[in-house]
Amino acid sequence: MAQTTRVKERQAAQAQRIKQAQAFLVPDHIDIAILGGGAAGLCAAITAAEALEANKHVVVFEKALESGRTILATGGGRCNFTNANLSFENFSNPEFVQAVCKDKDTFLADILSFFRSSGLAWATEDEGRMYPLTRQASSIQSLLLRRAQTAGVQFALGREVTSIKPHKDGFTLTFQECFGSEKIHEVHTSTAILATGGRTTKKLAESLRLKTTSLRPGLCALTCTPEPPRNLDGKRVRAHAALLRDGNVLKQESGELLFRPFGLSGIMIFNLSRTALPGDTLEINLLPQLTEEEVAAAVHAQTTDGLLDPQIASYLGTNDSVETIITKAHKMTFTITGTSTKVVPQVCIGGISVEQVHTDTLEVHRTPGLFIAGEALDIDAQCGGFNLSWAWKSGMVAGLSAAQNVDQKNASLKEAH
Repeated sequence: MAQTTRVKERQAAQAQRIKQAQAFLVPDHIDIAILGGGAAGLCAAITAAEALEANKHVVVFEKALESGRTILATGGGRCNFTNANLSFENFSNPEFVQAVCKDKDTFLADILSFFRSSGLAWATEDEGRMYPLTRQASSIQSLLLRRAQTAGVQFALGREVTSIKPHKDGFTLTFQECFGSEKIHEVHTSTAILATGGRTTKKLAESLRLKTTSLRPGLCALTCTPEPPRNLDGKRVRAHAALLRDGNVLKQESGELLFRPFGLSGIMIFNLSRTALPGDTLEINLLPQLTEEEVAAAVHAQTTDGLLDPQIASYLGTNDSVETIITKAHKMTFTITGTSTKVVPQVCIGGISVEQVHTDTLEVHRTPGLFIAGEALDIDAQCGGFNLSWAWKSGMVAGLSAAQNVDQKNASLKEAH
């Protein structure tokens, strides 16, 4: 009965979202169009709208029927929205990120100032990870949407922009309705911010003749051989792992390892997935902190009960001696076969090549009035709130720069008249 009620509630909510999307009329002329309603897009929209006069149109185009939905999956649903230790070494293209964000103290201060003024309270956990005090990602989504609406941001939900064409006075956007009608429309915008992700970014970049790097999933589970047995599904251990290619260590990580029937998951594996390729070797130490005295005690007692989960110990060798099981636990070897489709990747690796944009404004060099933010650029980072930190900060930079661009255009028009 309870499940049936929840299904009906979800269906009713979806029907209401479709109704709201259908009721929205896209303005004939837009001052700033934001393509993508995720973390970067919302931050860009808020920053732009708050910097512009009240009668300007700032419109977010989002394929989904709900803006900010991708935020809900971050941090295991708790939203690790930033990190107290925003080291640039945690990012790909670190020099570019540093040029945009200036220094790590300013980087963090700008993010915290934005969320403090949005009404957020937060707490700091291990390794500097920062979460909303509620430990609910929906808190971040709700306060961003509330602030956007207060600033006058409009949302064109259920509408996918399929191409963007620059011309002398701005850009022509072609978009398709995604709530049943599938009608195709065109609209003019003075300025545009590209804050999309994945294949959408690549498609739009091609229409703009922007160079992109190859795209692949990041911060995701890895498939491997041998596959862990099903009775280990859900087992979590603190471990150390080394990623090898052609016998050479590429990267090492320590942290939580999660066994799944299809392969390996957990934060440690997510971080390694940014580098891992099929054919690479993963060497895992399940007992990285074990001392010689603890080994001797286990051997003397002829048991691993105090060291390993019984099912993991059984997997390593039911009939083996304690010494052999401990040796195997120190070096479990897997061959990576790919990334798993059963766990949604948290980021997309790759995107628009960073050398094509100005670091002070995130404006495209050869396309004035076009700005790039968030995952649309070839920037990704390890787990810990770093990817969202880039989304927030790049959204702020792009949003403010776009607003200044609109003001400059309006000033030029007034002078001409």
